Formats: sequence, C-alpha cells, structure tokens
Amino acid sequence: MKYKLLVFDFDGTLADSEASIMESLQLVAQDLGIPAFDRDGARRSIGLPLRRTIEMGLGLAPEEAPEAVDLYRKRYNEVALDLTHLFPGVNETLDRLRHDYLLAVASSKSTQGLLLMMRHLGIYEIFSLISGAQDVQQPKPAPDMVLLALESMNIPAQECLVVGDTVYDIEMGQRAFTDTCAVTYGNHSADELRCFNPTFIINAFPHLMHCLE
Repeated sequence: MKYKLLVFDFDGTLADSEASIMESLQLVAQDLGIPAFDRDGARRSIGLPLRRTIEMGLGLAPEEAPEAVDLYRKRYNEVALDLTHLFPGVNETLDRLRHDYLLAVASSKSTQGLLLMMRHLGIYEIFSLISGAQDVQQPKPAPDMVLLALESMNIPAQECLVVGDTVYDIEMGQRAFTDTCAVTYGNHSADELRCFNPTFIINAFPHLMHCLE
C-alpha cells in the first residue's frame, strides 16, 4: 500500500456547498445594497480564505471586507446546514477508506464552522485530523495544512495523497511534496486542474478507490 494518509479538501470535494456559499453571498450583497455579485469570480475563489472570496465575489476593496465577512458568517449560519450535502458516494467511500488509511481534512473554512458542518453531515468521527483556517499560519495554496497533517501523524510526504477540487488544493499538496488527486465535479474545471499536473484526476468521488489499488 503506497499511501497511509489521505488529506481531503471539504468544499467541492467532500461536500456540495456551492448553493450555501452563493446564497450567503447573495444575502450579504442585499444587506450592503450591492445590486449584483460576481458569481463566477466567487465560485473560482472557493478554497481561498473567506475574505478573498468575499472581495472577489462582491467587488469590495480590502478595507470594506471586514464588515462583509461578519455579515457573511451570520448569513451562512442561517442557511448552510439546509443547503450543504455530501457528494454522491462520499459517505460509502469514506466508510471503506477509514479501515485502511488515516484520513484528514484540510479546509479554508473557519475551524468552528467546519467542525459543525462535519458533525451535521455525520462524517466527523471518520477523520483523525480536521484543520480549518484558524489552525495554520498560511492558507492554501501554502502547504501548511498538509504539513500539519504529516507532522501530527508522523507520515512521510511520499505516503500521503491530497485530494481536492481546486488548483489551490493541488498546489498545496505539491508544495508539501505529496501526490495529488484532482476531482473534476467541484469548483474548478478539468482543464484548469490538468494545467497543474496532478498525479490523478477523477470524475466521481468513488473513483478514488482506483487510484489506491
């Protein structure tokens, strides 16, 4: 068995959270009197720190972002649990993987919100390590979250696979010197992901099993 540790992104990889993020941004835009927001820009920035997603999606200057971040967190808490769901096959595949691998999550979500959502979705207990935005000094695409997982579980980089839906996830893994697996059903296209030369590319979460054979 080549890999001992699998590190997963959350939004767009394990969970289909796009509707909750877009609805929250729409509500914040209304709160701030912004007539429209850049859905494509916001979608492409999912995976980066929340402040950056809000700046790109709402077209805000950096000094305007803090108020919008506070509003977003309030609105997200109102809608997220009802609008976020696991992608097809995630629950069953994770249940198979947990018996043979250490599993970790590396997400740009706030740590508190991430833990709440994972408990709600019933997958919290499956993971040995769950890291969010507050757990590292540098966000994606810096390698800090993967390095934290490697150090915490004493696993060498060559025995780790990072799985994510954005180029930020792939770069994060590569900068930690791990293999990477890009999923094409999330927030970045297959063509965008191929430009970063991930070790594997899959079109559905259960196909991850083929990468581990």
